[in-house]
Amino acid sequence: MKTRSPFLIALAFLASASITIPPDLLAQAGQKAGEVSRAIPDVAIARGTQQLPAPVKALVDWGDAVHTGAGGRARVSLDDGSVLNVGSSSSLTVTQHNAAAQQTQIELEYGRMRSQVVKQSKPNAKFEIHTPIGVAGVVGTDFFLGYMNNVFQIIVYEGHVKFCNLDGLCVDVLAGQMATIRNGHQPPDQATSATPSELTDAANATSVGSTFAVPPIHHISPWWIVGTVVVIAVPAIVIPVVTHGRPPVVPVTPPGNNCVTNPSVC
Repeated sequence: MKTRSPFLIALAFLASASITIPPDLLAQAGQKAGEVSRAIPDVAIARGTQQLPAPVKALVDWGDAVHTGAGGRARVSLDDGSVLNVGSSSSLTVTQHNAAAQQTQIELEYGRMRSQVVKQSKPNAKFEIHTPIGVAGVVGTDFFLGYMNNVFQIIVYEGHVKFCNLDGLCVDVLAGQMATIRNGHQPPDQATSATPSELTDAANATSVGSTFAVPPIHHISPWWIVGTVVVIAVPAIVIPVVTHGRPPVVPVTPPGNNCVTNPSVC
């Protein structure tokens, strides 16, 4: 009985792989997206079947998943200058990050993150963060996202974000506002003003150092003006004490807390 040459077997395997795996994905394997610029231990990078440590300066490639444990947090600095702060008990994957073409897609599987995204200036620029029930499309801004217990929430500190469900129904969320998607096929809630405590809680939940903070009031105040009435929230934003002053956005949350920014209360 004839035996096939190992060379022919390997050639046949490579030929079949080239059919099933898109060429662009093959070219992207190992392509650098950024690096870990700060970390609180209990952080790991999943690269294919490998589980790698994630110390400062660890590279983050296309397709890498960044996981944080209950006590871990990480800051990922992308090559275009954008920064992702990953809260504890969170997982995100950098599906794509082409700094030159301004094409970025992040998958937030669960948990909390805060992002400072550089201005997207190219006509077809895209910076999107996906969850199983919705998408946040970013032009250039500072914002918080949380996805837990099938609830997707956004709080915008600066700029604006288009916040969409799986059916493409969207709301524009402006600086100082928040919105929630509770099901991938239900319309997003209309954006409402975030309270000072909600702004502070979200910032604290993803803090890894001094780069992120609640922005100065002059960054937020233009969007707190409705007609000629100014919502009296300006002085409260600079108070460093976390307070809780209104019913929660997520119905299952006890009064004064939020499942996404503070899941321990749920």
